[in-house]
Amino acid sequence: MKNAILVFAVLLLACAPSAVAAPDKPAPPARPAEACRPSGKVVFEIDHRVDPGAKLPTSAVQVFATGGWLREETDADGKPIPPHTGCLAKADAKQLETTLAGAPWKVSKAQIHCMAMSAQFTVYQVDGKPVFTDRLCSGESLDEKSRAKLDAAIKLVEQAQKAAP
Repeated sequence: MKNAILVFAVLLLACAPSAVAAPDKPAPPARPAEACRPSGKVVFEIDHRVDPGAKLPTSAVQVFATGGWLREETDADGKPIPPHTGCLAKADAKQLETTLAGAPWKVSKAQIHCMAMSAQFTVYQVDGKPVFTDRLCSGESLDEKSRAKLDAAIKLVEQAQKAAP
């Protein structure tokens, strides 16, 4: 009986590595940390802000030319929440810059607009310059080309954040 258990244990150990399923796709190579550090020139920024005195959470996401991104948040009491960082894939970082290039960033103001108010608003910045402030019932809107580029950039950044650990 001891011999049967010993043989079974040896067979189990010998076969163990083959029992682990190989992944369907190899993992993509990680970008070196120094190549994707969230520092330097800010290419795109999404700032979720609030009016002074409003007890609401805020957040800001900055995407750097390196492809690194940084998300900083505060809770409703203004206390900082630990920041999150990550890296856009090299192709996505290039796509972001290409997407934002050439937008006219023309803002038009409607003559008639709603009068609802919200203490929350979002400021979008490209290359460190504010290009559009999205506020409920402001009556301001972006030209069609810029809106399409902004929406594509937002989507790319949101997907990168969701994919981050």
